[in-house]
Amino acid sequence: MKESRVARTLKDTRAKMGRSQEQLSMDFFQSRESLSKQENGERRVQPGISRRFIEKYNDPWIALEAANEYIGWGITRLDGPAVDNHRSSVYLKLGEEMEEALEAMKKVKLMNQPQFIQSFELQDIERSAQEFADVIHASTIYLATLCQTYNLSWLDIWEHHQTKLKSRGYVMA
Repeated sequence: MKESRVARTLKDTRAKMGRSQEQLSMDFFQSRESLSKQENGERRVQPGISRRFIEKYNDPWIALEAANEYIGWGITRLDGPAVDNHRSSVYLKLGEEMEEALEAMKKVKLMNQPQFIQSFELQDIERSAQEFADVIHASTIYLATLCQTYNLSWLDIWEHHQTKLKSRGYVMA
């Protein structure tokens, strides 16, 4: 089994914090060997470990990678050679993506029933959807960058968001 992105992120964050596997294993009530196997890809990083790691160390990247890995799709940290993850670059990229999505959305005509749209209208709808996927990714990277840079609680932000949705009647309690 190869090392997963969750495992790599866990290992990188642990190293940045200056925590040994032994110290981390005590924090999470696991053996050092078990933690080592998870970090090295011999075992899958368990959801409970991911959750506790996020709670204890406020690491949004673990949250994103875990969600991506466990469901098979989703937001992932950008780590390719062409990316610039500095907070100002992330900010500018989000603005660019939002502008592109707004322009694509303006071209969409949603008045007709889906079975009566023309192929060019469907192309505009698909382009709009693709642009909004870019916005969602860029927005999440922006949020994670803010949380990491300014030590904002990733979990508190999402808990506040859920509370707001419930209080407005958008989701059931």
